[in-house]
Amino acid sequence: MELELLKVFIDVCEKLNLRYYLCCGSVLGAVKYQGFIPWDDDIDVCLPREDYDIFVKEAPGYLPSNLFLQNYKTDPEFPSVISKIRNSETTWIEEGVAHLNINHGIYLDVFPLDGYPKGQKEQRNFEKKKMHFERIRAVSYKQRFNFKAIRTNLVLFANKLFGAYSSSASNIGRYEAFISSYPTQTSDIWCNHGNWQGSLEYAQKNQYGKGTQATFEGLRVIIPENYDEYLTQKYGDWRRDPTKEKQKTHHCVRIADTKKSYKEYLK
Repeated sequence: MELELLKVFIDVCEKLNLRYYLCCGSVLGAVKYQGFIPWDDDIDVCLPREDYDIFVKEAPGYLPSNLFLQNYKTDPEFPSVISKIRNSETTWIEEGVAHLNINHGIYLDVFPLDGYPKGQKEQRNFEKKKMHFERIRAVSYKQRFNFKAIRTNLVLFANKLFGAYSSSASNIGRYEAFISSYPTQTSDIWCNHGNWQGSLEYAQKNQYGKGTQATFEGLRVIIPENYDEYLTQKYGDWRRDPTKEKQKTHHCVRIADTKKSYKEYLK
């Protein structure tokens, strides 16, 4: 299912003449295994903001009827600044968002890449404001309180109690407007703000470069040009396999079904 979504994504990008890269663990998989990491369960792709915006606008017209381009504009309760291509005829209900009225089909993650401020003072201010948006966004997820994160817990509790914020399209829209206000063309650093690894997703622009070809489960794909530097920043000694205890997915899935639509489970 994942591989079919990747094929569709690449086809749309080629038709629209958009620049894309595999990113995150999918780069590691392509380089080390020429496909999926054996214990992984998803595919990640990214586009520079300018190309991402075109993709979000135009891709729905190219997708088969069973596929849905999910983002805060098309699925208002979806609590993220990224998009997902979902197969509506399947089910992938994750614990953190199981309570949300959104499309829960098997998906492909589509991340935007944004620029980053240059000066240290502006960078500090940027990170403070980004954390504010992340706290607001976190309200929509079912979270267990972490006693080490007192401030975050208080914000979450107050927001849930008083309804000060909701993960509405307007909140995510403001977040997107903020992170996209630094153009990739004039920035030395490209940021994948939609991924959970924080500053590890802040890469020198030349890591991505023009991209280079690789193979993923028999498909010709594009990965970051300086993939060694990219993978080293994210994973350290990426050529060495992690211990058996760490060879597991980071997703917590309640229901997975390749044969039945999520709509049947929501009933």
